[in-house]
Amino acid sequence: MVREYPLEKSRNIGIMAHIDAGKTTCTERILYYTGRIHKVGETHEGASQMDWMEQEQERGITITSAATTCYWKSNRINIIDTPGHVDFTVEVERSLRVLDGSVAIFDAKNGVEPQSETVWRQADKYNVPRICFVNKMDKTGANFYYSVNTMVERLKANVVPIQIPIGASDDFTGIIDLVEMNARIYKDELGQDIEVTEIPDDYKEKAEEYREKLLESVADHNDKLLEKFLEGE
Repeated sequence: MVREYPLEKSRNIGIMAHIDAGKTTCTERILYYTGRIHKVGETHEGASQMDWMEQEQERGITITSAATTCYWKSNRINIIDTPGHVDFTVEVERSLRVLDGSVAIFDAKNGVEPQSETVWRQADKYNVPRICFVNKMDKTGANFYYSVNTMVERLKANVVPIQIPIGASDDFTGIIDLVEMNARIYKDELGQDIEVTEIPDDYKEKAEEYREKLLESVADHNDKLLEKFLEGE
């Protein structure tokens, strides 16, 4: 039986990025973690749920936008995985017209890339709210802070981290949640076994620095919170 959700509990969310930043791989993980699928398909094996065309499976890239649905708690999320190759950018624009929001994915080593700028401008055109996800933190040369800086410099985006990484490349072990102010350590390859613990001592100063930036940014958009911020609360 199809579950019915009121409009306020339903969202159309797009996944957009430069080619090879990991859009389809991230979408596959979302489907896995929400219980929509029970085995993670890899794009290089032509086994991902979203790349259904024969040409996509052969090349390991997304050619046309693909949509699917998953459920999280009491919400229905319609996910639209968009192409990252410049030749298929019209597919991105077609999808943006119906989105409530989007996830912009960035390669942790490369940061903002040419097609990142294109899809960002397209999202600006349709006033689509965005959250940025820095992917491939376990990749050699990964640098979260470099990636964030490229968003500010090249996209002129108002980027405020809500998480910062613990380590990078082979030493990447988890993230620090700047809202909850705790550390989340990944204990297995799929990221299902997560240990929530205190922030490591050598990351406490950086965590406080970035939490302060987060609170300051939020306060700029909320008068009551701004008063608390100025009063040191």
